[in-house]
Amino acid sequence: MYYNFVSSYNNITYSIDMIRLKTNIDYITYSNLEFYLKTYYKDKIYKYWSSDMISQFKYNYNIQIEEGVSFWFGFHHNNDFEHSEISLHNFTIEFNPNKLKDNKLIKHILFISNNWYIKSYDLACDVKINIRDLIIDKGRKRKVQIYSNGGDDLTYRVGSGNTKIKVYNKKIESKLNIPYDLTRIEISRQLDDFPVKDVKFLKFGLEYFPEIYVNDYIYSISDLQNKTMLPIIYAIQYGFPINDLSRRYKEKIKKLFEGGHKLRFTDKDATEVLRKTIFCYFINNNIRWS
Repeated sequence: MYYNFVSSYNNITYSIDMIRLKTNIDYITYSNLEFYLKTYYKDKIYKYWSSDMISQFKYNYNIQIEEGVSFWFGFHHNNDFEHSEISLHNFTIEFNPNKLKDNKLIKHILFISNNWYIKSYDLACDVKINIRDLIIDKGRKRKVQIYSNGGDDLTYRVGSGNTKIKVYNKKIESKLNIPYDLTRIEISRQLDDFPVKDVKFLKFGLEYFPEIYVNDYIYSISDLQNKTMLPIIYAIQYGFPINDLSRRYKEKIKKLFEGGHKLRFTDKDATEVLRKTIFCYFINNNIRWS
């Protein structure tokens, strides 16, 4: 990874896994971009399509830089009923900053405007812990989905929309040849057109982190004497969903794991990695912003 921040606290690695940026341009600017794309990157155009669906963009491109590394951009959202060529229309690009570091086409696209806005991004938090050793609390989110391909090939999806959470075995998903376990906790954030130029004022927010506990609790003498709690602790440690417990027992279990067994995310590190990513694309590459 190029844009990441390793916290000394809990040894969590923070990075931006996806970012969606928006600006407004006219048809002339878009036509010039298309000409540039078809002249210098014709072989990279994996897919082009147009759509009239109200929730979609009229013009769409999927650009494949290499196998497994691609990005998308769209122009003129169909909920904008103004079709004048001199009017400004929504242009949005979505890409993975780590996989497309120093990509010349990305740089060229970001140069077409000096007024960019952050629409959404995914914060990735990597921990060197096996996913089966994590206990995930859904908190106030209603929806939890668990996908299993056997063993530790697990994926949890918690919630939907803004601040939805995905937890999965990164080592298996990316076929990484590493001598340790790696689990990724991915938090999706949606913003209301936050200006890139104001990114120094943007904070992630500690309240958006999930409650995740490390399953290394050691029984105490009092636990062994408690004929009710002991089997519950045992069941949770061997995969029984904590969210299926009654509220009373769920709170008791969480108190037991709260001490040194809870992953401690930090707002400072999550905020820093987003700012670092934006600065690398807009400042280090001398891209205009106002």
